[in-house]
Amino acid sequence: MKKTIENLILIFLLFFIINLNLYSFNTGVKKKVAILIYNGVYLLDFCGPLEIFNDTMLDDTSSAFEVYTVSPDENSIKSHTHTLIKPDYTIDNCPQPDILVIPGGNLNLTRDNPEVAKWIVEVEKKSEYVLSVCTGAFILADLGMLNGLEVTTWYGAREKLKKKVPSIKICNDKRFTDNGKIVTTAGVSAGIDGALHLVEKMFGKETALKTAKYIEYENFK
Repeated sequence: MKKTIENLILIFLLFFIINLNLYSFNTGVKKKVAILIYNGVYLLDFCGPLEIFNDTMLDDTSSAFEVYTVSPDENSIKSHTHTLIKPDYTIDNCPQPDILVIPGGNLNLTRDNPEVAKWIVEVEKKSEYVLSVCTGAFILADLGMLNGLEVTTWYGAREKLKKKVPSIKICNDKRFTDNGKIVTTAGVSAGIDGALHLVEKMFGKETALKTAKYIEYENFK
């Protein structure tokens, strides 16, 4: 009897999730994606996922996502390539996202900015997914969000991440890892794979493949 009840609960939850995504599709409600940017951020780390989410279409006229950048304050940030970028929001006025993207760059971001650390923790609680790209995994590690998980990061930093969080399982042969809510990716360009994976989780394989084809990205199958 107990197992039957558990199975019924699982079926109900699956039905609810499917219908929630269908509701978003039918009503034109876009999933919100917040991409954290800051001084020293790696450009492709956040531009790759931004491009994926921005280009994902549910039909010829309906975008699947509303994508915006957010930074610690209203000043323009300077990427590691010295590109100046004006954020859409600050951590003080950013809408609650469904997906939070944490790109790599400054490994001391949350230690140097306790306000940013607090913001990430609060946003994570209400988000559906958190996607770390490249060394963005270190930001999540500092906040205790990777404990016991299967993770990846840029290949040159995996040993360092393992020493930082001994309880994690480092994956050297994956472009991304999926722990349910938290998805981590390998270095830089792997953020594209992680973003496409989330598109697939939320809107199906066909939609993800269409997006990959649109940007002529052949690694995603």
